Amino acid sequence: MSPATVPSPDDPVPAQVSGVIELFATQLAKVAFPEVDAGSLRRQADELRAEAKAVVRAREALDAALASFATRRVALGETAARAIAYARIYSQAHPDRAALATAIAALSETKPVAVASATATGKRRGRPPRRSPELFDANAEPPPPGERVERDEPA
Repeated sequence: MSPATVPSPDDPVPAQVSGVIELFATQLAKVAFPEVDAGSLRRQADELRAEAKAVVRAREALDAALASFATRRVALGETAARAIAYARIYSQAHPDRAALATAIAALSETKPVAVASATATGKRRGRPPRRSPELFDANAEPPPPGERVERDEPA
């Protein structure tokens, strides 16, 4: 093989095929068979190299798309986890919504919020619970069901 046609390690054209192309470019340069000569072999090799470049570009695009997909999937999972946390807080502030508590429990690993016996009949007594900062504190434990939490009210 001449130095100009030595295939590189990244060349998709197999070494044997490069040898055939070299043979037709040198010793069989003036010979042509039906649809096979040095020119047709070179064209096909060039087309293969062009396709190999297209494959590299497509793989790079696929890798970028997969990375973007993975990032968005993680972001969605984090948002969904935050949504469940918010829903759990909301559910704790509205103990009369037993079905909501059950649905949240089914979507998360935590146990469902216990429903007070007064809510079992579907009728609540008293005024609705106030929203307090403790509800939004991730480390605060919710009060047991049915326990009234006294808070200082501003005068």
